[in-house]
Amino acid sequence: MARIKLPYGKSLVEIDVPEDNLAGILTGNHAPGQTIERAFEHAWKNPIGIENPAELIKPGERVVFVVTDHTRSTPTREIFSLLWERIHTNVRPDNVVLIVATGTHRPPTKEELKAMFGDLLDRFRIEIHDCDNDLLQIGTSKRGIPILLNRHVVEADRVVTIGHIGTHYYAGYSGGRKNILPGVAGRETIERNHAQLMDPGCEACVYRGNPISEEMSEAARMVGIDFIVDCVLDRQGQVGLVVIGDLEEAHAVGRAFWDSLFRVTVSERADLVVVSAGGYPKDIDLYQSYKALYNAGKAVKRGGMILLVAACPDGAGNDVFTDWAMRSKHPQDVFDIFAREGFKLGGHKALYLAKDLQRAEIHLLSEMNHSYVRRFFLQPAGSPAEVLNAARKQFGKDYRVLVMPHGAETFPVIGPAV
Repeated sequence: MARIKLPYGKSLVEIDVPEDNLAGILTGNHAPGQTIERAFEHAWKNPIGIENPAELIKPGERVVFVVTDHTRSTPTREIFSLLWERIHTNVRPDNVVLIVATGTHRPPTKEELKAMFGDLLDRFRIEIHDCDNDLLQIGTSKRGIPILLNRHVVEADRVVTIGHIGTHYYAGYSGGRKNILPGVAGRETIERNHAQLMDPGCEACVYRGNPISEEMSEAARMVGIDFIVDCVLDRQGQVGLVVIGDLEEAHAVGRAFWDSLFRVTVSERADLVVVSAGGYPKDIDLYQSYKALYNAGKAVKRGGMILLVAACPDGAGNDVFTDWAMRSKHPQDVFDIFAREGFKLGGHKALYLAKDLQRAEIHLLSEMNHSYVRRFFLQPAGSPAEVLNAARKQFGKDYRVLVMPHGAETFPVIGPAV
């Protein structure tokens, strides 16, 4: 029996899979072991596509640092502190604003802000982006979408983003330009950008030829980002790489590194895929946990089963996502709502979930009320063993199981073993 520990909220759950049924554990490759200080120092001394980043910031300039929010695992406090050590002689703290790039997410709580920033809260001005207020239009995209962005970002003399690179199921990858759009964009801009998600180019791990991603890059270029600081985290959440430099060139290096770690070849799809969103904060709600579910769908047979292990202490996590599910008696009803009402941010995730349900039966192990889970057309699970038993009954004693302990950061690619 293989006993596998899966991240769940701020703890772990265990699943026992018979050795004969275990098709594999998809975890990606190990990153080179190094401290965040060492990774940052190397990136600082070897900027990509720019000269010395410290020389870009001049005394007296207003500098905005756009950082990811509480739903991301970026080690913001550590990275900003390392950055500040190297630029503090060029800029005073009162000329600095750190903008939390929430996009359309809820604002972080006081506890979440403390976890993100620590003592930086007392030393620097920190603003929470509001996608409905304090916006300026910086231009119009090639596709005719008004680019509305946070006023502090637009009016800054220098803009630096701090984030992390991972996969994103319709924007291709996170990091870089995503700190701007959707991170500090207006709701209309975000919704109209994301409305392109039905385009066949809008897929995970697709950067070029992805209209959503390309428009995000366009918005970031309008801002004139001076440099990005992005990290790639390994499967233990430790920093495997830091890249510093040009919006496109540095991000490209980070993407290639992420691919080398987390694009995992699978020889065949499984009857049952057990996937963890990766624990807190990746499983803070069902809306965020969906990223892992999307990836698991790449590895399951049509007509198979998925068990999503995600604590979801914040419940569904998005009002529109919830509304579309609550108004539907069957997954097909979500498609009907989309046909009648068109794209709505949040509703898109209900649409993706309905598509996944056409492929597989989905079970959810979470803290959510079981009757509430069923409203999203998911089967509530009391334990992993319960779902394994259901798979054995449905597919027979030779059923095949794939386990993805960090599903949000693991991208299965079906093909011959390499």
